[in-house]
Amino acid sequence: MKELMSIKEKLQELAAETDEVKKSAFFENYLKTMAKFWKYSAYNQLLIFLRNPKATHVAGFQRWRKLGRYVKIGERVIRIFAPMIRLSKDGKEEIFSFRGVSVFDISQTDGKALPEIDIELSGSDLQPLMDKLLAFCETKKISVTFDELKDGLYGYSTGGQVVVACKDVNTQVNTLIHEIAHELLHHNGEKLPRSQQEIQAEGTAYVVMSHFGAQAKSFNYLALYDADSKKIMENLDAIQKAAHTKL
Repeated sequence: MKELMSIKEKLQELAAETDEVKKSAFFENYLKTMAKFWKYSAYNQLLIFLRNPKATHVAGFQRWRKLGRYVKIGERVIRIFAPMIRLSKDGKEEIFSFRGVSVFDISQTDGKALPEIDIELSGSDLQPLMDKLLAFCETKKISVTFDELKDGLYGYSTGGQVVVACKDVNTQVNTLIHEIAHELLHHNGEKLPRSQQEIQAEGTAYVVMSHFGAQAKSFNYLALYDADSKKIMENLDAIQKAAHTKL
């Protein structure tokens, strides 16, 4: 009962911190900034990759200016297709088409820094915990590999396999706990919405990290998934189940 209360208290702490992040002016500015970037179709993703495999954020020349950044002289454009909607001559029908537009990656620009949500943990003092997690995965027959991941990914779980990005050890520990929770909770049975899966996985990471005296930045991560105190506490049982699994 005492351990259950401890998990509930930790989740309540996480819930309150997440609510505070979402209320902050910084977070509101972050969302407004990110909303100004292209939402890539699969075809546009391919076009961007072929031109610049390391591209992360692309926008047009004028959009970059509005964000306080300027395209460097001599940079080559990335051509993608933007959707266009116009009305038919009688005004009764919407006609969809596409036109080519020129965009640039952030690496091709200089100027004002974009807001970033900090979810990384520096340092390597959690290496002993990493060793325990890897041993746990071995007993559960979960393969763990470390790789250079693109598109801002920190890790992913595929059911029997976890891949973790090459970051500082402490960030890798937090990521690995998150992905282990996915392995324990989300690859069998009912398919839950992505946002709920992320609440359960990161909630588990927060509880386990707290248990070992480490501070995770889960409130920032969950704010990105539009989590709030109510949604977090609704997943107490699943988080308790994953957190109680013995290392």
